[in-house]
Amino acid sequence: MPSRSPDVLIIGGGLAGLTAGVQLSSLGFSVTLIEQKPKLGGRTYSFLHPETGDEVDNGQHLMMGCYHSTLKYLRMIDRLSMVEIQQTLSILFRSENKPPAILRTSRLPAPFNVLSGLMQLKSLSVSDRIALLRVGVQLIIRNPDTDKQLQSISVTQWLDELKQPATNKKYLWDIIAIGALNDSTEKISAALFVKVLKSAFFGSRVNSSMVIPKKGLSPVLVDGAAEFIVKNGGTILVNQSIQSTKQNSDTIISVTLDNGEVIMPKSVISAVPYFDLPKIFPDPAAIGVKGVDRFISSPIITVHLWLDAHFMPEQFAALLDSPFHWVFNKSVIYGKEHQGLMYLALVVSGAHDLVEKEKDELTELAHNELKRFYPAASAASVIHSLIIKEKRATFSPFVGMEQYRPSNITSLKNLFLAGDWTDTKLPATIEGAVQSGFSAAELAAQQLKHEKYYS
Repeated sequence: MPSRSPDVLIIGGGLAGLTAGVQLSSLGFSVTLIEQKPKLGGRTYSFLHPETGDEVDNGQHLMMGCYHSTLKYLRMIDRLSMVEIQQTLSILFRSENKPPAILRTSRLPAPFNVLSGLMQLKSLSVSDRIALLRVGVQLIIRNPDTDKQLQSISVTQWLDELKQPATNKKYLWDIIAIGALNDSTEKISAALFVKVLKSAFFGSRVNSSMVIPKKGLSPVLVDGAAEFIVKNGGTILVNQSIQSTKQNSDTIISVTLDNGEVIMPKSVISAVPYFDLPKIFPDPAAIGVKGVDRFISSPIITVHLWLDAHFMPEQFAALLDSPFHWVFNKSVIYGKEHQGLMYLALVVSGAHDLVEKEKDELTELAHNELKRFYPAASAASVIHSLIIKEKRATFSPFVGMEQYRPSNITSLKNLFLAGDWTDTKLPATIEGAVQSGFSAAELAAQQLKHEKYYS
């Protein structure tokens, strides 16, 4: 079989690997990226629904204005026009048999723009809203990256310390925390939650705004990156897995693919999920990565429904007192309101309790929930449905998990790690994946420049 010798071999075609490939290609390095699946995107991709032709995301992703690395990535691959960035944060909360409440920030400087919006959130009583200020004070004075006490308690414990009423937790903080960290607030780290809130509430006003993809995840986040890498001389190989790696005491010398091809890179970036790392490096501890077996996956379920009537006017809404946390009106998001069938996506984060339920049961549950929050849904019939269960959507960021997240650096001088599970100081988000890709690319570039200088 022929061999190739790129500057950098990137293993894994998810967002972390694609970001690393885009960045290194932009710097003039030759890149070969391999992906074991037939498509790129990892756990972030879309496909065409055969019956309707709509673009279906494997899981609904909302981004935020504080996703600075992601927005940089979108600019690099010329896809920023495919997302809508809210001018100010606006989230609609729906309750059964009650008028909807809206969290809308003002034009005051951050964080007062968010605080003023919270003070007007009518789903909470006046006294409950005043209690929110205790959280605001803590966000100002505490640093989640160094605060050992925050790192040792759960979100629930932290909110209890701050005497947050049950309504505040149930109708605000839990919705944000579960959506951002994808597991129960009794498990997830308070430090990571505080990090999310500080990132969104402080800095620029736009940090707290939602960033909404106007097309499927593949056109927005994946296709442009692949085009960029190839246009800049890189190579992308899909349906290719690693058979073996050859290394000496501190360097990867070559990588052999299942088809027998040998790749001899100067630098290697592993951008695979934690559960796939042992397939490439059977003993992760031998490359300085310990604790991979401590990671626990948390599922996300998305119920996609196509109905014969349009009854939801907004782009998306949080559902209070529902097994479904969010509903997204893809017809409105895609600019097809009142055209054909109405396409909705209902999302459950941390979906441990529902992940084993059958398709028909989840479809019926989703339709019944819509009837509770949108009375006009009673007159609408489900024409098509599709259930997507991402059982390993993210890792569970339980208390103490941070100690097991590896850095981008390994014990091999030319091997670097990327992925949302690495030590990004963020939960498993698009931003974390992209940020890790940039970080790994920077380290690989430094290594290559150093070796060139001293060669």
